[in-house]
Amino acid sequence: MGRTVYAEDSVLTYLKSLKRTDGYTIGLILGQSTAAQKDFVVHLARTPPPATKDVIEESMISSTSNAQKETEAKYIKSINDIPETWVADHAKHVTRMLPGGMWVLGIFVVGPDDILSDSNSIIRLRSVIVAIYKHLALNKFLYGNTDQENLILHFNSLTEKITCKSLDANLGGILKPAEWKFQAKATKWHQLEARVDFDRLFPIPADDISTTLKKQLQGILARISETVDSALVIIEGEPRSPDDAVEVVGKKKKDRKEIKNKDDAGNADKTIQVSMYIPCPKNPTSDILITSCSATMRLVGQVVSRTFVHQKATIQEATVAVKQDVMRSLASRLEMHWDSLIEEENGSPEENVTLHEPPRRVLVALPQSRVTLSDYLFPGEGPQEALVSLQELLDLEMQESSVQKELELQADPSEFYLQNTVDTAVVDNSEDPSQDQQFVVYMAGLSIAIFVLIAAIVAQLY
Repeated sequence: MGRTVYAEDSVLTYLKSLKRTDGYTIGLILGQSTAAQKDFVVHLARTPPPATKDVIEESMISSTSNAQKETEAKYIKSINDIPETWVADHAKHVTRMLPGGMWVLGIFVVGPDDILSDSNSIIRLRSVIVAIYKHLALNKFLYGNTDQENLILHFNSLTEKITCKSLDANLGGILKPAEWKFQAKATKWHQLEARVDFDRLFPIPADDISTTLKKQLQGILARISETVDSALVIIEGEPRSPDDAVEVVGKKKKDRKEIKNKDDAGNADKTIQVSMYIPCPKNPTSDILITSCSATMRLVGQVVSRTFVHQKATIQEATVAVKQDVMRSLASRLEMHWDSLIEEENGSPEENVTLHEPPRRVLVALPQSRVTLSDYLFPGEGPQEALVSLQELLDLEMQESSVQKELELQADPSEFYLQNTVDTAVVDNSEDPSQDQQFVVYMAGLSIAIFVLIAAIVAQLY
């Protein structure tokens, strides 16, 4: 039995707005997959095409007006002209914006002709799916690839016929039928929120001091991933069976007085609070290892996690989504940070303490939905930059007031330097052991977001 895909009527309206009789539009299908062979679509994002010169011949550019260039840049003349690496890069950027538990489910194409019945077109579309799969696999901490098959949706711009197929990108397999269903009633989502505090010191071995910041941060991501994977996720203050339904938790959270005054739709908007706890090692002294280090890197700050799971999701699905969200958020902002420093790596500063401020997370709710997507703002950037990203990557026109920018507050660098003076003296924490045990034992967030993740390199020569 094939996959069943559910999408709201607004998605059909969007597809119709892209139709063109003499060209094609390609984009990404965003949503959530379930183990029951069901997919829930939350948004379609048109892929912004490359510059006009990358799509048509240079000789044509000189004879084309600016207005015509802008129009042609939004469409592709032929299926064979689809730039697969460009679409794959779009998928990576969009994956950074998705909450944990949601993925790029596949691609959609709007245009004339029955492309899913043409062997040459199928080969090209399959290569696009494979390119996306390989590109997302480059950073495993983005959790860009799901175990489910990828979708290919075609909307015929002449007949307005919808055709959907699925294929396994890992196997490059044959197309399988998938049923695409539009529904007038919006999909119900359970919203889970967690705040995870980080204050952890990572020694940099002497052998690794000459490696790039990128490789050092990748190594730290791997270690944090092990910690997050081992974490115990507590939902609404109680341990629960993995097979329990999140829906039951949501119903218990409703206040009895509210039940009398509000209908179920109003109560469905309740946020479910999540805490993460790190188990203590049974024998903390057994893993002690003495190694020669030439520097340390300290990660400080708070990550706000907001995820959404479908109405019939289990506690296990919610747990996986929250952990994915934390790691995807960390991986996204650190990847963006080291990419922005590529030109500066050759001339590393000589001072003992270097402060790095990766971008902080802001959230934007999708139109007519409670699902929020993320963007990341570097120090000095404001909501306007987020609006540009939303328009380019998600094809969304939003207002600045739609950007929820206060969840993670920007750090004050002066406070960091005051608290992190280089001191090679041995510090005795025996009088207050809780100072060292806070993170090891407890990783639940505070009630107020304090600042964004900070990575600092402290050079300590021995």
